[in-house]
Amino acid sequence: MKIIIPILFILSFNTSFSQTQTNSVLFAQCYFDIQNEQTMLDLEASLRLHPNTNVVRLDYISQRAFIITQGLNSLSNDEFRVWFENFSSTVNCIQIGVYGIDEISPYPFTNCQD
Repeated sequence: MKIIIPILFILSFNTSFSQTQTNSVLFAQCYFDIQNEQTMLDLEASLRLHPNTNVVRLDYISQRAFIITQGLNSLSNDEFRVWFENFSSTVNCIQIGVYGIDEISPYPFTNCQD
């Protein structure tokens, strides 16, 4: 009986560890163009409710977004744009990477591809 408890503990630890390794924590940042501050704040609130976002920061002055994800293995530029709803066409200069591994470009972005 004494040996069963440590074995169960080890098995549960291994299971929880393997589950946390299946999804990377990604970051995504971009520029957007939203001319009304309240509209931008409403979008930010909507993005915070998205099931795959953990941290959401939209800055009205710089028109920059920075988002940290949760529960994703990958995120494409097109998928990320859709998160911006009616403003998806204004999103540009997207950078997506693995948080803590890939370098986050400092503001202002100078290496935009789109």
